[in-house]
Amino acid sequence: MGDFLPPLPGHAAAASSTAAAAAAEHERLRRRFDRYRQLHASRQQQYDSFASGVYNQQAHETQLLHRRWQDSKKPTTTASSAAAKCAGSSARMPGAAARAGDALTGSAGPTTAGNAATVCRPTV
Repeated sequence: MGDFLPPLPGHAAAASSTAAAAAAEHERLRRRFDRYRQLHASRQQQYDSFASGVYNQQAHETQLLHRRWQDSKKPTTTASSAAAKCAGSSARMPGAAARAGDALTGSAGPTTAGNAATVCRPTV
């Protein structure tokens, strides 16, 4: 029953000053949050422009790395693949392959493992 006491005389002025203080505090907080919102809006535009530049740079670097990776995966010329290429070229132009082989090695002798990738000999 004694939970709520009636206000004491002279406290009515204190209640009105408390309401004024609360209103002043509310206004101060409102201005403060408005400044935060304005700063956030201006920083958001700066962030967006900066982020798009970073994303473009990362995409370009990714393309370069992908191209380098693809270049590293290209097959290297081996003796067997060179022989297969030479077999295809000698079938089209039999005399040209023999002349090219003689010009490269300086002789018409048999091919060795060292010059197999550069010399095409016609198959007889």
